[in-house]
Amino acid sequence: MTGEVTATPPDGNQPGVDRLVLKFGGSLVEQLGAQLYPSVTATVAELVSNAWDAEAGNVWISMPFGTWTTDSEIVVTDDGLGMTRVEAQNAYLIVGRKRRLEANGEMSANKLRHVHGRKGIGKLAAFGTAKILDCSTLKDGQPTAFRLDYEKIRQLDPVADYEVEKADDESPPVDPHTGVALEHGTRIRLTGLLQKRSLGEEQFTRSMARRFAIATTEMKVWINKEQLSRFDMTVQYRFPPDATPDGVATRDRWAVESIGPGREVRWWIGFTAKPLEDETLQGISILANKKMAQRPFLFERSQGTEGQLGQEYLVGEVQADWIDTGVDVEDDLIQSNRDQLQLEDDRLSDFIAWGRKRLAWALRERNRLRQEDAVNKFEASPALTELFDQFTKAEQKQYTKVAVTLSKVPEIDPDGLVTVMRSVIDARSDVAVRGLIEEIEASEEGVQTRMWELVREFGLIDARRVLSIIEGRLETIDKLKQALASGAREVPELHNAVREDSWLLDPRWHYLDDEVDMTKLGVEFEPEEDEDGSRLDFMFGLVPHAPALVDEVVIVEIKRGAYKDGRVRVANEGEVNKFHQYVLSAREHAIRANTRAPRVRGLMIAQDYTSNANRVRKSLETVTDPQMEFKTWDRVIDETERMHLGWLQVSRGRSGEPAAAAAATAAVAPPLTPAPTPTAAINETEPVK
Repeated sequence: MTGEVTATPPDGNQPGVDRLVLKFGGSLVEQLGAQLYPSVTATVAELVSNAWDAEAGNVWISMPFGTWTTDSEIVVTDDGLGMTRVEAQNAYLIVGRKRRLEANGEMSANKLRHVHGRKGIGKLAAFGTAKILDCSTLKDGQPTAFRLDYEKIRQLDPVADYEVEKADDESPPVDPHTGVALEHGTRIRLTGLLQKRSLGEEQFTRSMARRFAIATTEMKVWINKEQLSRFDMTVQYRFPPDATPDGVATRDRWAVESIGPGREVRWWIGFTAKPLEDETLQGISILANKKMAQRPFLFERSQGTEGQLGQEYLVGEVQADWIDTGVDVEDDLIQSNRDQLQLEDDRLSDFIAWGRKRLAWALRERNRLRQEDAVNKFEASPALTELFDQFTKAEQKQYTKVAVTLSKVPEIDPDGLVTVMRSVIDARSDVAVRGLIEEIEASEEGVQTRMWELVREFGLIDARRVLSIIEGRLETIDKLKQALASGAREVPELHNAVREDSWLLDPRWHYLDDEVDMTKLGVEFEPEEDEDGSRLDFMFGLVPHAPALVDEVVIVEIKRGAYKDGRVRVANEGEVNKFHQYVLSAREHAIRANTRAPRVRGLMIAQDYTSNANRVRKSLETVTDPQMEFKTWDRVIDETERMHLGWLQVSRGRSGEPAAAAAATAAVAPPLTPAPTPTAAINETEPVK
């Protein structure tokens, strides 16, 4: 092989190689497989896409649900075109093959379908879930079988090719339902499964359904002999048909419109009656050529940083085939893992803006319908009738007016309405509260609804106390800014700041306990030391007090913002990887130690990251289990400060300024609803030794 390395003498006069060449080591498979396709759903979805590209009419998935053992296996069989030995070598076994640059371009072999494949790395998706891939394929009566071993590939020397091994089972693929041999097709068997967490049938099936929009007349997908249906969900409101923007056409319960030449979009947006417990379902998914191109999101460019009122009820789809067109990488608007868009690409700016506009419209329509429904329910509420019976007719009339206005608050249900009205009645004797109610009643109807929404969110009692707390928190935020700028260390300065005021990292958290030893949870913790011998790393976990159930665990690592000399403290790749291992260890313990496995997520805070660390963290942020988030101190402070300044504005209007001024503030202020509290009963930041 050319480019063979020879020894280079110390003086450097003699060349060390005859010519320079670029080589690729086996660890590249780890980057393109295990890290790009970290979930079982992503792995299997890529195999289904391969079957689609092979013009299959059926795909049979044999999936082991529950807890996996060493004998568990995933088998995906299709009745597609199959591959000859030559095609297997020249197509399937070439990593990085740009199939759309070949003769058929974007179309399949017989030009029946727009292909999903583009970059030639989808075959490596198997290694996000398994160590061994066995392939058996049949075409033109010629069977071909081979094995790919992940561990051997990733240890491959850059100077060597990987010679595929003999498959354990070389028999041609058969129809798994009937046992009848297929005339052509492919069987992929995955063994040495890596996922340890119990796999739920309902969640897997629902996730697979959401990833594809393939009609059963085109290709049937079977999971353990049950045919996969098109994604659907029971919703309280669906747009269309419950409402449609002016001038937008509808077709088969989908809205259809154009956002530019050759850019047609079909969409529907729905809202469930109750919050969606599975966060992976929340939001709008984008489909391109019958496959998901963007996992559910809210049309934000920086995911995870922008909240929307009602998002926990939101579900929907947008079909935009033009997103997945073109043959070369320069045309590609979808990331390499094929389930996220290149959101920062300017070519998607108009699409993102359109999505934000439609989403805002849908949220307004939902609120309007909820208000109408709430008023109807209020009028028929026996609980309110019983509550008002104790008062005179004049008082009943006044309370009824308040209740009607309150019923229009978007997120209040009949039970919540009764609770708030009891608070209004109980606090009526308070002079400040009575004045506030009178001023609200004197305001315009739209302002009344907004004011009662704020009253509900921030409470009627102890308004002055709330104001003093917020003002004190803003002072604490300023102190943290100064500490970071002056080079405060993780331990003890930042450690103590977060221990005393954990809301600095997330305003939804509050402090209960500290000094939780993660080593007792099976998490290996090896603190690093800087040149002065001071510990750099520190871990925090959200852990409840018994007998509370563990619903959510958050592992947090903080790094100092700067050194004493003003240099920014930069987190490196090793620290990011080490933190990832902490989170994985915590997740594994949580699964072993609980009958109902909690959600585990990680948050790392540093002022900056090296380029390699940035690459790793961006990859980790695409993973959904466990969810990983990386922030800078600037972003943490900005988010916390903006939220508290918003609260301050409202609280001042309620506690000291004239009520009319408070009403005016409410009329012009944007929604200031705090971010929703995590579903856990564990809103606790606890440092770990």
